[in-house]
Amino acid sequence: MAGSRLEFGFGVFPYSYVSFAEMADLAKLGDALGYDAFTLPEHLLTPNWPQAPISTKYWYDTAVIGSYIAAVTSRIKLLTSVSVVPYHPPVQMAKTLATLDVVSDGRVRYGVGSGWMKAEFRRLGIPFRERAAITEEYLRAMKELWTADAPRFAGKYVSFDDVAAFPKPVQKGGIPIYIGGFGEGPFRRVATLGDGWIPMSLSPKDVVRGLGQIRALMEKQGRDPQALFVGVSGGLDIGVGETRKWQHDVLGEHSPVEMPPPVESIRQAVDVAGEYQRAGATYMSVAFRWRTAAELADKLEQFAREVMPAFR
Repeated sequence: MAGSRLEFGFGVFPYSYVSFAEMADLAKLGDALGYDAFTLPEHLLTPNWPQAPISTKYWYDTAVIGSYIAAVTSRIKLLTSVSVVPYHPPVQMAKTLATLDVVSDGRVRYGVGSGWMKAEFRRLGIPFRERAAITEEYLRAMKELWTADAPRFAGKYVSFDDVAAFPKPVQKGGIPIYIGGFGEGPFRRVATLGDGWIPMSLSPKDVVRGLGQIRALMEKQGRDPQALFVGVSGGLDIGVGETRKWQHDVLGEHSPVEMPPPVESIRQAVDVAGEYQRAGATYMSVAFRWRTAAELADKLEQFAREVMPAFR
């Protein structure tokens, strides 16, 4: 709720800028500095567009990275932000995430989306128009595998019965699911299936607008909206501008939300983060303009020193 502690996370992206050893060192630094989450973005099979830089094509497997980061840190959460649910067979994904939760001692947070890149869906042979239905069914199947002693599920896209599904996640009730997106479908998924909402690139005003609808839907189902995790990605992209360009290029005039306010400096981030907190955010991912691991480390340290204490 507004006024509560605001958590912060970060990622090391573009992956092509650093070695794997440098990524691990940055994760350890974030762990020591008190960041709450290390974010794991993904694409699986992007088009080989000649005009796109290599940084937009260079994607590690999130579970492999997560396992490595879990081994070199002790408290920071591992947040997929976001995993595209239709890209992954749900039985295998449930097993992968449950194993990662065991390896990390309960630090996995499953941020998810139904996907937006039509060209990637086409290359994977997944029907783009069915992505919402696939997402909802896969999430229900995974929750069943994580929580039921004798899992069984019958759906259009996945079915199983008379199976054993171990290990179970360390976290009681299964791995928390944070659902991205803005609009009627995502709001309904948050209210029915989600432990949190993690939209990308929206203004504080739209956080208020979205939460109003999500909370009403949750109350109708007897769920406590005050327990909802509310994370925002792309609201604290400091001196970056790429997020705003991405939203313009992908959504254009059809975007259902306003772009986040520009943040030109780390000092300005205090005021902007406060706007999001008052709107209802409980978590924000922070990003910087950087080209080397040393530059990113300096900015992580500055943000932890100058911004994070205001929200603890």
